[in-house]
Amino acid sequence: MRVRNADEFLLRFRRIFEDYEQLFAPSIAQIRAQYAGKPGEDLLDYSLEVHAREYIVNSLLAALNWRLDAQPEEGLPNLVPEVPVRSSERGTLRFLDYLGRERQTNNPLLIVETKRPNAELPQAWNPAATYSEIISMGLAGEALNGEWSKWLGDLRDYVRSIHNNTEKAPRRVVLTNGNWLILFLDPPDAFLEGGTHNPNRILVFENRTEIERRFSELFRHLEYQHVLGKPPVLTPGELPFYLDSETVDRAMHGLRLRYIEQQGIYNPQPVIKVAPVVFLRSQYGAWFRVEAPPQEYELPRKEADLGRHLVGVHKAAEDLLRQVNQRLGTSLQPFPLHKHYEDEDTFTAIPGVVECERNEFLVITGDKTHYLLPEPSVPDCPYHDWSKCNSAGVPSNPGPILARSIAPRSFFISGELHHCAHRDVNSAKTSPIASANRSRYGLRSGQEGEAFCEIWRFEQHLCCRTCVFEEVCTKVTVFQLPCVPPKSPRVVKTRV
Repeated sequence: MRVRNADEFLLRFRRIFEDYEQLFAPSIAQIRAQYAGKPGEDLLDYSLEVHAREYIVNSLLAALNWRLDAQPEEGLPNLVPEVPVRSSERGTLRFLDYLGRERQTNNPLLIVETKRPNAELPQAWNPAATYSEIISMGLAGEALNGEWSKWLGDLRDYVRSIHNNTEKAPRRVVLTNGNWLILFLDPPDAFLEGGTHNPNRILVFENRTEIERRFSELFRHLEYQHVLGKPPVLTPGELPFYLDSETVDRAMHGLRLRYIEQQGIYNPQPVIKVAPVVFLRSQYGAWFRVEAPPQEYELPRKEADLGRHLVGVHKAAEDLLRQVNQRLGTSLQPFPLHKHYEDEDTFTAIPGVVECERNEFLVITGDKTHYLLPEPSVPDCPYHDWSKCNSAGVPSNPGPILARSIAPRSFFISGELHHCAHRDVNSAKTSPIASANRSRYGLRSGQEGEAFCEIWRFEQHLCCRTCVFEEVCTKVTVFQLPCVPPKSPRVVKTRV
């Protein structure tokens, strides 16, 4: 469950220590009594202190929405412990205690290093006013007490190694022993070549009491969404806290889509669930995503039930936009999808299809409310059926899809109106995007080497004439479909 504000973080932070005492204190007391006065007592005490630190640090990071846990279908969590990195300084493999990352891109966001529970904050040989200034002096090369010069050198090596490997520096670095906490707000300035080691960009929380006193400051600078730099998913009721009627200039419908490979007794089958989304753009270029959980809609397996599904999603999407307009006091109309693809600046910020987690997608549908259209824009096309394609000499390989499939990903089957069995259409949709040819097919959500088809990752045999992206893809000359839309009837004007 996401922690939504600093006050909730404070309550969670306070509970960390209460829960630790309640859950572990009796067992710890029993273990200590068992080993009291025996060899290894000091080592046992140290091990128990390390356990307490790890519990506290893990819980603190979780309260800041850095997750160590995730379901297998979600892929890796946004915080991973014991991450190996090739040292730029030593050339050896070193291990970060924790690495926080952006799930979509794997870009590094956070390094967390933990120290032994009895480690003290640094002291400088020359007097300094604050711990931030002491650490700044240490980063500039002045000797600090104890192991602090080594610890800061290690952090420098970690940041530089990640920067050399990924060409990106983490946005935050944390050093803590579970009691005190040091937060580097500008790791490039602190650790990369040419940095000024500005002490004003180094926050030091001397103990748990100070963390509690300055909880809002810590949440503002270290909470996952704040570090990521992207607004959280909003409900209609939260919108007025982020936007007002004068700052919103665009709205588009979209879907949050989950693709599930459901295991069966003999063969797995695809399950696709969707939920309506409204995307809002402020006049300053920032995008916001609005959802209304928990309602979700599963694509029906019976073709006859598809129309009812599309109507249900359409009503829910329109109701969500109505709530948005009501909360903001606006009368926003959904922006057409094809026009979004004509605006390179806004498209770069929010592409048509994004896989935000493994098998979970955000799909922009513009002024439509689903990625599926109710029926093909070209009637009576024979190529929905593999046998007819085979008779025409253009069957898709390796053969007809007669059951809903996960390999290839084809929710619709041969003979259904939303299925395409044409060889050349399939070949065109699988064609890789190449930077040299981008000018020939316009803006695409995929990167170089990925499939031309916008929805390829979750649907590979959808009839393009039943896809919301038809109006985008068919505008480019390199993508030609074998079925031709009927011409509009010619209007003959007569003189009165």
